Amino acid sequence: MHPNPAFRQEHRDRNLAFARARGFGILSVNGPDGPLAAHIPYLLNADASFADLHLARSNPIARAGLPAPALLAIAGPDAYISPDWYGPHVDVPDQVPTWN
Repeated sequence: MHPNPAFRQEHRDRNLAFARARGFGILSVNGPDGPLAAHIPYLLNADASFADLHLARSNPIARAGLPAPALLAIAGPDAYISPDWYGPHVDVPDQVPTWN
């Protein structure tokens, strides 16, 4: 997504409320051999300056020397879409599953 401020329409408080309700994101840090990323559950503190999170000891991020600057990306709602959702199609007999 383009980072131009004209495309940012949600207020910080609404974004943080969404992030708190979601509680799951992608943590990314710079590791010694390049970027590292992991899907993680998290809890934000009151001012959103800190996140408590869970990483397995075997996760490369846990061994990367935290604390370190990091990016926590939170995606919007998502769901599995079964090929059955599309219904039968005469011109396209085989549909495939997707994630939306």
